[in-house]
Amino acid sequence: MITLLGIGKVKQPFVQEGMQEFLKRLQSYTKIEYLEKNNLNLDNLNGYIIALDEHGSQMTSVEFAQFIKKITLEQKNIIFIIGEAQGLSPDILQKCSKTISLSKMTYPTQLVRLIFAEQLYRAFTIINNEPYHKA
Repeated sequence: MITLLGIGKVKQPFVQEGMQEFLKRLQSYTKIEYLEKNNLNLDNLNGYIIALDEHGSQMTSVEFAQFIKKITLEQKNIIFIIGEAQGLSPDILQKCSKTISLSKMTYPTQLVRLIFAEQLYRAFTIINNEPYHKA
């Protein structure tokens, strides 16, 4: 099971539509849920918790796919946390199993959700040797 946990609400309709498209596609590969919360309590979360943070490690799409494959073999649940514009607090980041960064560039937090959902879909197509990813 994979959970995408976004802090705050997505407001732009094009982001909502894109998210729905990639979440629908991902259902072919894994059980996935997308949640939006106003605040975060890690005590209620069980699994391998990964924060998206600008200071996290960066990976290529292929490296990310290998990472996802490894973690899904080792863990039942993966939880990705996407914070708001100011990021996640240091105490939240310390409690996470890993932090990853999408890029050295800065993106609006709303778009990060869509970009990350696409990268997650891309990772599963790579894992399954499907032609979506062009190396």
